[in-house]
Amino acid sequence: MIEYFKFTGGEAFTLSGKDYNGFFNVRDQVAFTGRTFTANSEALSSKDTFLSVAFLQKKEFDRTAAPVDTSDILTVPEISPRNIIDQSFIDKNLGILNQNNINLFSLNIISNTNLLDFANSAKDGDSYFLGLSSGKNDLRNDDFSAPKDNIIPIQIDPFSFIENIEDLNVLDDTIDSEIFVYDDSSYFYFTSTPTNSYTFSGSFVKNTQIERVDSGLFPANKKFTYDNSTDTLFTLVTSASTTSSSRDIEVILKLYDNSFLNPCGNLKLKDEINLGDQVVIDESVEIGKNLLGYRVLSETGEVFIELKNKFSNASVGTISTSTFGDPNIDAESIVAFDIRDTDDSILILTTPPPNQAAIEGDPGGTNPLPPFYLYQIDAEKLTDIGPRIDRKVIGRWIPDYEYNETNEIKVFFSGTDSNIFTLYDSGFVTTRFISNPSYIAGFPSYDNLLYLPTMYFNDTNEKFDTIQKKFNSNILKSNFYNNINFLVTKNSSNVFYFLHNIGRIYLFKESNLVYKNFVPLNLPNLYDKMVSCESSLGISLNSELQNIIKDSINIFLNLSLIPVETISDGIPILRGSKGYEGIDVEFRDLEFHDNEEANYSVVSRVFNDIYKLQKSILDVIIKEEGKGVQTNVANEEELY
Repeated sequence: MIEYFKFTGGEAFTLSGKDYNGFFNVRDQVAFTGRTFTANSEALSSKDTFLSVAFLQKKEFDRTAAPVDTSDILTVPEISPRNIIDQSFIDKNLGILNQNNINLFSLNIISNTNLLDFANSAKDGDSYFLGLSSGKNDLRNDDFSAPKDNIIPIQIDPFSFIENIEDLNVLDDTIDSEIFVYDDSSYFYFTSTPTNSYTFSGSFVKNTQIERVDSGLFPANKKFTYDNSTDTLFTLVTSASTTSSSRDIEVILKLYDNSFLNPCGNLKLKDEINLGDQVVIDESVEIGKNLLGYRVLSETGEVFIELKNKFSNASVGTISTSTFGDPNIDAESIVAFDIRDTDDSILILTTPPPNQAAIEGDPGGTNPLPPFYLYQIDAEKLTDIGPRIDRKVIGRWIPDYEYNETNEIKVFFSGTDSNIFTLYDSGFVTTRFISNPSYIAGFPSYDNLLYLPTMYFNDTNEKFDTIQKKFNSNILKSNFYNNINFLVTKNSSNVFYFLHNIGRIYLFKESNLVYKNFVPLNLPNLYDKMVSCESSLGISLNSELQNIIKDSINIFLNLSLIPVETISDGIPILRGSKGYEGIDVEFRDLEFHDNEEANYSVVSRVFNDIYKLQKSILDVIIKEEGKGVQTNVANEEELY
């Protein structure tokens, strides 16, 4: 079963009467502690906020710059002259209007659009960078601490200048690298230079030093995958043996006991598994809860995923696009996949066949790259995979700024939200929603990485003998964006971003707060379905209607700003915001009066006018113009 998990900061649930802060999962409209349901999971109590109700309904806050499908937001009340106006009819339509309010609320929670918001991250948070302001070419040479915070732009020297911290000087020569992170946020960083390979250690915990622990421990260009649950490193090794008559290729899956690396500085090989003569494409292994998998090239040229039990190495099955693709067109090609460690859910990225790619791309347009296709497969249902599996289209964009392009395509499940994944597309990193991946949810903006601003003579008040900046500091590659690599990795609970520039290494841990809200997260959901034995309208109807109307108005009045699409670095994204005007509401039309009969005309007026109110709020939220008129304050007070 594919898990639904999110993070709450205390706005949605309580545990033993206290606000619950942490991960939760939802089963059968009940929230439980933890990212996945286990025997130790505890049931949480809802705080009856819009957020908690949305969570229990497994809502996904997946709004992007893509046009909003309004048909999924508001539902028209089901009213007909043929309806019998009884309690069942009332409950059904009140439920529709309440669900509309929940959907309106959810529209105002979006993804955090900036993955590397360094300057604006919390001062006491986990984000920081490594670099030194003085080195062997600086007479001052008094900087011995590599960790730097996010307060102000500062002068930084290239790593090649550094001599105060031993062995950091080789970092600028990095041509290939890999990183893996432990559950305590410590990491090992493996780099290759033209002459050697090096291993560095550190931590994503703020203000932690980096140090070199070994050289030549790992073969250059070797890819390792770390399994946090077993503390094991997996790697695939292709070996060749030549006889007088033929040349045989064997693929070996090697398992290393990682517990020896930190204390002993070496790896202990604990198992080798001969995978035969399979042609493993990228010598990379993906690890899940119970599964491991890798891409294989068949004799017919088709790419498929080989899945095995990671504990027993027993075959679980294979996945290929010929299994679930459109039989009327050529098979797509699997370019990347990931396996989630909570539920063994499998995320598959494919490219269309060449003839289809030419059609679906936009040569010469604003978006010239052909799209990726995305599939999510429940590992428990591998035997049921067929042509009807849901396929989603991932649009691709190239940013205006320069970045280090690579040949790698990767996908990573988010560790903090079951509906988010990170796409590593030829060196450019974005986040997407699994349920709505066509547009980008977030991507790095390098404008706030606190590089030095342009400096001129006579524009500083610092004294010559105490100034922290060197002459011509701005032309050093360490003081402007100069990408060596941008790595994304994960442990059992988080995704980590590791940005390596000349002279600088930025470390970001994926925040638990992956969303940006434009309405208060603790906004109460006032509607509470009342139980009535009345065969007609009942005396409670107006009270229930008032709560529906209050909920609609509260959502509208508590909007801080309206998120809008902007073009940032050439990419359409919800990074903009705007104010909004009011709406005109005649509240007397939204209730039943004592002198009115419960007939079709009256019922239709009340329910449809409430729907029109919700539609007006929706128009304000999603329309670029944000049209509206002033709220009638006097009438609004009558409601309360």
